[in-house]
Amino acid sequence: MKKLDFENTLGMAIKLSSKSLERAMDIELKDLHGLSSGQWKIILALSIEDGFSQKDLAERIFVDSTTLVPIIDSMEKKGLVERRTDPKDRRNNRIFLSGKSKSLVDPIIESIFRIRKIVYKNIPEHDLEFARNILKKITENADSYVAKNNGKTETSIKQKARV
Repeated sequence: MKKLDFENTLGMAIKLSSKSLERAMDIELKDLHGLSSGQWKIILALSIEDGFSQKDLAERIFVDSTTLVPIIDSMEKKGLVERRTDPKDRRNNRIFLSGKSKSLVDPIIESIFRIRKIVYKNIPEHDLEFARNILKKITENADSYVAKNNGKTETSIKQKARV
């Protein structure tokens, strides 16, 4: 039987790096603003394009639609978002930032910059650019494979993650 050394694969290194960065952001934004992981991601996504449907918002922040509903419920109770019926399809809701959450956008972005500075410490800019270029190519190759082998046009991860 073949064995795979998961701990030393590039995929595992990417996953661990991503999760560690996400945990650092979660700690920062929970401590400073009382925001959960899902909440700050929703605020950031809606700051880029307000009024997503719940389905599109879930795709944008990489969570299942059923996971998103209780987060939005909680945010709505706290006055962070508003649900509005989609005028084109009354069965769907669109999610909008409230004034309260709009005031959190700049502090969230400042936290992102602060955490990046911490985690990118002692890594030269040319190394970061090299890593970004490699990861973009891996994403393109994987998206191409998925589109080819899934039998339909897929929205790429890159398109979903315009956050």
